[in-house]
Amino acid sequence: MTAHRIEAVLFDLAGTLTAADPAPDALNLLPQALPSLQQLAKRTLPTGLLPDQHQRDYTQLKPTAITCLQSAETLRPYPAPDRVAMLAIQMGVYALRRCVLVCGSPEAVSAGLNAGVWTVGTALSGALSAEDMARLGDQDSGTRDRLRLQATMALMNAGAHYVIDSVDELGSCLDDIEARQAKAALA
Repeated sequence: MTAHRIEAVLFDLAGTLTAADPAPDALNLLPQALPSLQQLAKRTLPTGLLPDQHQRDYTQLKPTAITCLQSAETLRPYPAPDRVAMLAIQMGVYALRRCVLVCGSPEAVSAGLNAGVWTVGTALSGALSAEDMARLGDQDSGTRDRLRLQATMALMNAGAHYVIDSVDELGSCLDDIEARQAKAALA
């Protein structure tokens, strides 16, 4: 393993692969979720999922070889680093500093920072409910820009290393993180 290679990409379910308020009884993935996970699989990047408190059927994620956090009931809630660190350990990660947490809430960003991982916040999918996500295209550009700015500022104020609108923009962040890690390894 090279010092600049990302070891794992961890997803907080709500606000990244689903809307910010996923339905408690189903796994309603955002349209960009599966293609993004498939891109990570092509890059041979192990992926992990931090599920919420609801019991869901994750079979539609099986083709992406995603690892789900097991036994999260006893772990402290965000912003404690427990869930993030335990998933990384469960995945066999060697160094947390070579992991990336993709999340949609300031609390999850704080948990990622507390665990010592890179954090990528998802502004629009992280801030909007499923209903609002569906109506986003119908809103005027001023309203969309205002929502994006509010969500971006909340994630940046929490300390996110990067903020993107949704997971389909993740690839360029991962490239940049690996370039920054390679540069740090040379120093």
